[in-house]
Amino acid sequence: MSTCKYCNQSAGLFSSVHKECEEKHSAGVEKLRKLLGDYFRGVTSSSGVRGGAIQREVSQLRKENFLNADDITSEFTKALDGYTAAIHRPFSPQMPQVVTSLVSAVGEPYSFLDRDGAITRFAQKIIKGHIAEYFTGKQTIATTRTAINGVTRALPIANDAVGDACYYMLEKAATNFLKDGLLTPQEERLVNEYTTSFAIQLTALPAKYQSSDIAKISQAGILSGLQQGKLPPQTLGYPVMLGKGESVLWVYDDVKLFEEKVQREYHSNRGGLSVRICKGVYYRPSTGRMKPVEHSYLNLEGTGNLYVTNKHLIFNSPTKGVKIPYSKIIGVTPYSDGIELNRDGNAKRLLLQGFDSWFVMNLLSVVAIS
Repeated sequence: MSTCKYCNQSAGLFSSVHKECEEKHSAGVEKLRKLLGDYFRGVTSSSGVRGGAIQREVSQLRKENFLNADDITSEFTKALDGYTAAIHRPFSPQMPQVVTSLVSAVGEPYSFLDRDGAITRFAQKIIKGHIAEYFTGKQTIATTRTAINGVTRALPIANDAVGDACYYMLEKAATNFLKDGLLTPQEERLVNEYTTSFAIQLTALPAKYQSSDIAKISQAGILSGLQQGKLPPQTLGYPVMLGKGESVLWVYDDVKLFEEKVQREYHSNRGGLSVRICKGVYYRPSTGRMKPVEHSYLNLEGTGNLYVTNKHLIFNSPTKGVKIPYSKIIGVTPYSDGIELNRDGNAKRLLLQGFDSWFVMNLLSVVAIS
């Protein structure tokens, strides 16, 4: 005899659920869905469903309609995602309390309710909204920081999620600022103030942003500074040796280094006449020679970081390290995802792959005329 998955009573030989229990459960899910919808629809009015009422209703639905943690979390996620999609900035500092009150009312752990990321998505939208207010000049960086700290205190989302929101909005701002191809002093001030406040290191962006408009803004500023004889502020801790007066301008991660290799083979071209010495014995003097045949190919030497300085390109990986002075580069072929270098002194060709070549090509132009 099997038991009903809802009431744990006997369900007969060929069934795992009572029909009436299943109907009760379905009705309970619908009731919870309406309850959560009413809560979010009424958060801005005095007639909305309050946390205390939800707590009592959810408790009753657990007992009478067999709702479990998965049911509650699923409906919570749908309702919160709908609310997140519906809200628009400007966001008040009290908005996170809307969610924290509901989390407390439904009685499930925060981590379980956020298992599908609904709370994180809500928090990120609020954070992005406050950052948008900053970049549009409607609030100061101090106010923005205070608002974001309020969100993370109320909704303890992961630091990575906060960082993703900050980078996302910086890229949006950068794209908007670069529409006319220029960066005004006001826009540059906003970017500098923002990156300083949120400790964003533009010379070592995460891989997904290394070819973004964030990088373009920072790189353009570096090139402009070099033309004026200025080097960007340095960050300590680079695992490469720098020379006197040398500064790291940019760092690319996960760059592949290929080096030209030459494979040599020998082929012979035999010829000549066979001369009979005696029965069954012939002598054939060869007139051919061994000829070397060379084939060149690019061999993967390693994957590591490429440090772009004001004097060198420095590749560093666990298996290979190369320092290339700009003065030794006699030819460069740019690609959308890297560069190919020809160096003075009969050195083998090098191919560096895994980054946008725009900055390096412009830097070589600046170095050549400085």
